[in-house]
Amino acid sequence: MSVFRRFSNIVQQKSNAALDKMEDPSQAIDLSYQQLLEQQQKLRTALVEATTGQKRVENQAKTMDTRIASLNDAAQKAVSAGKDDLATQALTQAEVLQQQRQALDPQIETLRAQVEKLQVALQKYQAKVQSFATQRESLKASYEAAKATSTAGDTLAGIGEHTSDAAMMMQRAQDKIARTQAHADAVDALLESGTLDTPLLTGGTSTLEDQISATVVDSSVQAKLAAMKQQAALPAPAAAAPAAISAQGIVVRIHGDDQYRLEASLQSDLDMYDRRLVAAVEANDDAAYHSVLRDVTAFVKEKGVVLGGADVTKSDIILPSDDMPLNEVAGILHPADVSAA
Repeated sequence: MSVFRRFSNIVQQKSNAALDKMEDPSQAIDLSYQQLLEQQQKLRTALVEATTGQKRVENQAKTMDTRIASLNDAAQKAVSAGKDDLATQALTQAEVLQQQRQALDPQIETLRAQVEKLQVALQKYQAKVQSFATQRESLKASYEAAKATSTAGDTLAGIGEHTSDAAMMMQRAQDKIARTQAHADAVDALLESGTLDTPLLTGGTSTLEDQISATVVDSSVQAKLAAMKQQAALPAPAAAAPAAISAQGIVVRIHGDDQYRLEASLQSDLDMYDRRLVAAVEANDDAAYHSVLRDVTAFVKEKGVVLGGADVTKSDIILPSDDMPLNEVAGILHPADVSAA
């Protein structure tokens, strides 16, 4: 499998898993309940403020009533004493206060109506909050029960995450044991037939070793030949069509760095780098692997246009970071061997 494609798939899988874990119905229910409590507190505050205004106006009316009664009493006493001018002043002030007092009655009625409406609204809202509080615990309990039942069902059916992983690890282990046993049986059969004895006695190499050496040499030769063709500006061998290249070009993300957009015509160059990376990994050549990785990273930065962190375009190719060890990349390419080991 391609290093680019394998690495891109792994990053996308981890991103989707992280978003899935962020969605928690229990937290959403708690947040809604908290917002209801905050709104209830606002209604209580508004009721207190409206009642305070009503009491203030009512107290002002009572004070004016007392003052009017006092002025009328003073006018009566002035008339009895034969002081009509003082009686006139007292009656005038009383009349002015009486008009002001009458103007307060509509305000008192308006405030009283507002207070009554707020009291009714608060009572209804408190009932709503209480009902939600009861449903909240029921919903959370239902969610937890459903989640536990789903997990148990997946486990019993053998489709749970841990169950599936364990089953796959067991299958890989059985496959590797079978391959190892078959290899041992083959070697025993060859030893019994004498096929493997003669080269060892004569100091030569075995057929199996010759095949391994030829494979390593061929991979190294192909990598060097591709590098020479690139330096000489010769066309690289035709590669398979990319899996998901957008119409606007190829989007390449350098792990731990930025995203870059390259022309679609550069796909063959990227495929050539990919083959060199695979050859270096297969040969377990750490120096060659990091050398090719630096080359392809520089190529992407030179030929591509930086998209920036705000761009959420899906990456067609994801390059490993320069500090990623060779054994981790080998594990990405051959997960079965790493898990079984």
